[in-house]
Amino acid sequence: MKLYNDVLRQMRALLPAVPTKRAVYAAKLCAPDGEKDRILFAADTAYELGGGGKQSAEAVLFADLPEGQSETLLYGPDLSEISSDVSFGHFTVVKLKETEEAALSSERLKTVGFTVFQLYPAGYHIRISPAAGKEQVRVARAALQKNPPLSFLNVGSSLIKAFLKQPDVENVQTVFITDPAFDYKALSVLAGKAKKITDAVQSTLQLDELDCASCKMKPICDEIDGLRELHFRKEGKR
Repeated sequence: MKLYNDVLRQMRALLPAVPTKRAVYAAKLCAPDGEKDRILFAADTAYELGGGGKQSAEAVLFADLPEGQSETLLYGPDLSEISSDVSFGHFTVVKLKETEEAALSSERLKTVGFTVFQLYPAGYHIRISPAAGKEQVRVARAALQKNPPLSFLNVGSSLIKAFLKQPDVENVQTVFITDPAFDYKALSVLAGKAKKITDAVQSTLQLDELDCASCKMKPICDEIDGLRELHFRKEGKR
């Protein structure tokens, strides 16, 4: 979808020119599956990404991927190179097979977006707060002591695999950031805007009657090119 293009461009502009690590998706790279309901206690945790008062930001965006392939990018130290709580950024770009917003449904977007809550890599305990736009991860000592140790490339491949199981998804790019010099605050602001776009799209697709004067999504619709057009196309079909 084109609605996220400007936000995505700004996110990518924050990144260094070259990733620290990059891996095209391959099933063999996926992390071992962990237990869905298992709790990773503090005593078994090496550190927490985005924990200990550190900054964190997460987002899922629906946009085109010119690279034409699913891949994981890392900017900063990998899991085995981190020894204490660090600031953490993570955003995922999902390319849908159907690129026309008006052809989508609210439920389809929700189903795809919910994929991030269904990921349980062994030794990598994810906690996401959509309302706050934060993602914190406890990393188990045992996962780092394996040979080879758990890597962001493994976790990214697992996430991509989960997204590709969705029939509406064509390609996925997921980006992890642990660079201490990165502007996490700016990423957090942009992640919040991406979430507002998703909420506005879902609201437009879901509601039977649209009243711009009273809609709480009006500010983001006024700001993002294409949201008003989506509204009008739906009104026209009705």
